[in-house]
Amino acid sequence: MALAVTCWLVIAAGTATGVVLVGDGGGTTQAAAAALPSASASPSAAASSSAPVIAPTPTVAPSPSSTVKGTVQGSTHSGDLRFFLLPVPSDAEAYGDSDGNKMTVADIAKTLGNPTTSKKILNEYGCSGGAYRSYRSNDGTVTVDVQLLHFDGSGHAGDWASGLTFGKGKEFSVSGIDNGRGIAFDPATADGDGELLGISHVGDVEYEITVSGTGKLAHSLLTPLMKREEQRLSTGH
Repeated sequence: MALAVTCWLVIAAGTATGVVLVGDGGGTTQAAAAALPSASASPSAAASSSAPVIAPTPTVAPSPSSTVKGTVQGSTHSGDLRFFLLPVPSDAEAYGDSDGNKMTVADIAKTLGNPTTSKKILNEYGCSGGAYRSYRSNDGTVTVDVQLLHFDGSGHAGDWASGLTFGKGKEFSVSGIDNGRGIAFDPATADGDGELLGISHVGDVEYEITVSGTGKLAHSLLTPLMKREEQRLSTGH
């Protein structure tokens, strides 16, 4: 069940898609998205743009010989959560570890404005950790960031996903994704940085996919990515 509190607020840091955690005192909890770790993280304000960050040098896409393994049975996922990350296209380049990176609950909490409160709520939801990976498209026009959070059941994963609120951005539906939604963060100018965020869950895993690029991004960019992530989480393939 959701953590009952009198009133609390947490601001996600290090991302243009700042979000807040809000408790209304009646046992209802709205949870914030854990932003991908960033050296430029700052808890100063929600939905504020951060300074440019130099991305690490891309590595080749994940090899078929990867030893990362996971299994799914019904709504329950087990094994290495990185196994369920959105596969990197063969013509794209992964940043950092090609298998992705693991996140502890403490890691996730540190990306939010109030790590202590965030960690408490994550533990209340039975979060056992997460995983993330980023890659750049072959033509270099967009970067895709994928994050998974593993909860103790489908209910808490759904509570986290549906409870996300944002300081700004326009919400839209994503065709073919049950209980999923997209949020567009359009730049003020044509050459500014645009961002799309897709959120949903499959069983006990909540996922977030962020697409970043220049200018206003087409909402349709999220559809195939979210469908592919749902396939991976549903079948392991």
